[in-house]
Amino acid sequence: MSDFGERIYELRNKNNMSQGDLADRLEVSRQTVSKWENSMCKPEADKLIQLSEIFNVSIDYILKGEQTQADPVYVYVKDADGETKTNEQVVRKYVGIILAIVFAVISLLSVLFRGGFLTLIPVTVVILGILLAKNVKHPYLITFWVSYIATIISLPFFTSLGLFRIFDPKIYTENYLVECAVTYALWLILALLIFFTVRTKKSKK
Repeated sequence: MSDFGERIYELRNKNNMSQGDLADRLEVSRQTVSKWENSMCKPEADKLIQLSEIFNVSIDYILKGEQTQADPVYVYVKDADGETKTNEQVVRKYVGIILAIVFAVISLLSVLFRGGFLTLIPVTVVILGILLAKNVKHPYLITFWVSYIATIISLPFFTSLGLFRIFDPKIYTENYLVECAVTYALWLILALLIFFTVRTKKSKK
């Protein structure tokens, strides 16, 4: 094997990945990975970029053995659902599950004992926990989701506005233009949040 083939082999093994695991992540065949490791051919440019992102090393390191990136190398492990993920993703998932469960119980108790507006605090943490468990790690996306949920829950406490005012015939028959505009804006924001969340998840596969 030439140097670049050896490095791909070593990086794959260091991260506890089989040739099949790496092939699945790169959307190529296992035979292609084998050819790279045996120096029968080199990865194309887009695959080199993906390899550098998966192993958290520079492209120069893969091709020449020159490491120009000092970031920590993530270790890939098998999750309970059988998926190959970084140790960071696995930790984030289980932290999210714990947060969601604990604060869901707190939210329920708060509602039962009439916690009122204070219920918003544990509810927002539940949403954050779910997002962490789903490995949606884009910080702005998480912030927007939590802010949106908090806004939707709190609006009825202080105003006549709300997500479900769209189904109230009064906003159409009595010319409540502001209420109508705000309600449709809330639905539009929700659609955009769902769109960008799905897009973010797909881009990580």
